[in-house]
Amino acid sequence: MLRTKVIFNPKAHGGEAAGHLEQVKALLKATGINFEISLTDKEGDARRQAQEAVERGFKVIVACGGDGVAGETAGALVGSQAVFGMIPLGSGDDLAKSLNIGRNISDAVNHIKQHRTKMMDAGVVNGWYYFNSLGIGLDGEVIIEKQKIKGLRDLKLYLLATVKALMRYKGQRISLDFGPGKIWVEALLVEIMNGRCVGGGYLLTPQAEVDDGWLDLCIIHKLTWLEFFRHVPKTFKGKHTHLKQIVMGRTQKVVVESEQPMAAQVDGELWPKREKRYEISILPKAVEAIVGDHNW
Repeated sequence: MLRTKVIFNPKAHGGEAAGHLEQVKALLKATGINFEISLTDKEGDARRQAQEAVERGFKVIVACGGDGVAGETAGALVGSQAVFGMIPLGSGDDLAKSLNIGRNISDAVNHIKQHRTKMMDAGVVNGWYYFNSLGIGLDGEVIIEKQKIKGLRDLKLYLLATVKALMRYKGQRISLDFGPGKIWVEALLVEIMNGRCVGGGYLLTPQAEVDDGWLDLCIIHKLTWLEFFRHVPKTFKGKHTHLKQIVMGRTQKVVVESEQPMAAQVDGELWPKREKRYEISILPKAVEAIVGDHNW
């Protein structure tokens, strides 16, 4: 059995993940996986631990937590021969959806043992790897609001944070330069996806595949309150792609700019600061990733 490093974030899902630690250990042992487990405490720990695991010769590196620890772990494996795995215990687990890994812990562990893989692409934004989503504009503002709200989780938290963000952020004039051509839009949100879902269930780019060599775009123009609450529910099932207020597309590189700095989220985490310019590209077949058979 391949030596497996498990990087466990006990703070995932508002701290609920900690209650699953012993279950994860027991299932890994019962499955016969040769593993070592370590816990994260702060941002950057997963990346460091994954890098150390690669240096120590571990063949499989498993992120156990949410999209944050998954993104850090996978990013550390770019350029290595190590295989990325997931046991999703977060609030959103959007990358797991694109890898067809369900939230049943026993199933996720079995996927690791079965070791079916695909070569997963990586998005690159200003030199930083991401594997599921980059959201510029409203998405970044929503993360800022989420950090202020206490007592709510999951979809309720995301919806309240979205409403609060919309009360102060109305969108801005943004340019997208694809190389051959440049467009200007009055946008509320520019989402540049490797995966399909964001925010724990918004199916913004339903046709996206993590191994197709393309980034999928969803550009939402400025909306009135009425338009927002009429159309946003359609994104849960990917039924928004035909709307005139929304532009869908695909690209392998794009530069997003605005005269006013833009907030952003990367794999569910707030980008360190608002930027006037984001340079985005695709790195095909960046990481070998374990996949499941769960149909979300």
